[in-house]
Amino acid sequence: MTLTLGIDLGTSAVKCVALAADGAVVASGQSSFQTFREAPGQAEQDPASWVKATEDAVRQTMTGRDDEVAAIGLTGQLPTLVCLSGTEPQGRAITWMDARADDWAAGRLDEAFRQKTYELTGMPIDGRYLAPMLAHHRAQYPSSIDGILSAKDYLCCALTGVRVTDPSTAAGYGVYDFTTGQWDDGLCRHWVLDPALLPGLMPAASVAGRLGQDAARRLGLKAGIPVHAGAADSAASAYAMTGLEAGAVSVTTGSSTIIMDASIQTFLDPKRRYLLTPHARARVFGREMDLLSTGSSYRWLSELLGWPDGEIDRRATASEPGAKGLFFAPYLAGGEQGALWNPDLRGVLHGLTIQHKAADIARAYVEGVQFEIRRCIDILAETQPVTRIIIAGHATEHPATMQLLADILGRPVTPYTHVSPAAIGAALIAMPEMTAHRQDTETLTPSAAANIYDDFYARYCALFPRIAESRS
Repeated sequence: MTLTLGIDLGTSAVKCVALAADGAVVASGQSSFQTFREAPGQAEQDPASWVKATEDAVRQTMTGRDDEVAAIGLTGQLPTLVCLSGTEPQGRAITWMDARADDWAAGRLDEAFRQKTYELTGMPIDGRYLAPMLAHHRAQYPSSIDGILSAKDYLCCALTGVRVTDPSTAAGYGVYDFTTGQWDDGLCRHWVLDPALLPGLMPAASVAGRLGQDAARRLGLKAGIPVHAGAADSAASAYAMTGLEAGAVSVTTGSSTIIMDASIQTFLDPKRRYLLTPHARARVFGREMDLLSTGSSYRWLSELLGWPDGEIDRRATASEPGAKGLFFAPYLAGGEQGALWNPDLRGVLHGLTIQHKAADIARAYVEGVQFEIRRCIDILAETQPVTRIIIAGHATEHPATMQLLADILGRPVTPYTHVSPAAIGAALIAMPEMTAHRQDTETLTPSAAANIYDDFYARYCALFPRIAESRS
């Protein structure tokens, strides 16, 4: 059997899948790595741990198989900064979760520059893009650095020795002009970024290089396998789940939740409420909104209440719609980047009384996350009809949570059950004859409770972010 490997360098683990020529997933593996949080706002990772986790995930995937690997596709977390000297990383990588550059960057962003950046890049710029990250943290790196890469691009370099990026990942550098397909000199000057530090640009489906001898030995593969440039994890996931179908919206839940559609038109939002991201294929764009801490806050709340994974969903069913008047704004990452692009937002539990039970808190949390998903989808629907919604992640394991989402959105919802749509998307990008990874799963339609949730959603929107803003 001839296989294509898809490798997803995610926020907490590397996931690998092997796809047959017909797109079927025949094997998978994954391996986690550490995030360092030694100071307020810090979130750093060791690039060497990414490479080791990639080796482990690929070997798990290929254990017991003697199939031929025809190609490798890549995707990864974004934006995450790696500084290089040659092909060697200099110090730790600063991940997209790191908030230390937020205030510093905000002081260098007036309204005119924010609007100019959005019109050129499609990005509502802040301190979590690579250019401002480097400008803020430059002193912690040696003066000898001669390049910067994002996480996926660094993995490509480690496998092939080539320093390149694709348009969807380039958007995370904060200086990529999607209108020209090139790095913008003016934006580079603003962030005091030498353009010579930036990687070469190529389409996501292009072959970036060939698997080197040493990398092949560590992965247990043959040298010379073509490694494709790949795409950002949001674009790769959406590509696997929707195949660029107009009107289809992918909702990918992990450490964060990514909402994304596809269009051949460049719909910039006058209020800068979403990112306009180059997609996995040329001349297609995705409108993207990222809820920063849904998976992270889910784990936090589970640990706070002493519950095992999945208990929040189970307990939520013991409460009632509207959680007995309790509302939970899930802005727990120190800001938000969904429909509300505001670094000052904070989590709020509103309406709490001694009559409320733990199940009500669980219900309010789940509803709060889903209200934010609806806020994002409603904005996308303002300029392009939303015909179907496909969701991936832990919610697909809980039928009641899936039905709740259909009711809150007021739209049919289809679960996508594979553990890593991003890794599948990376493999599909390296398979030009494939477009999407279809699954035979049942679509859930809104129930009678959908009408009730229109009122609860309106009350939620009236409360948030008004309360958070009044306290910021």
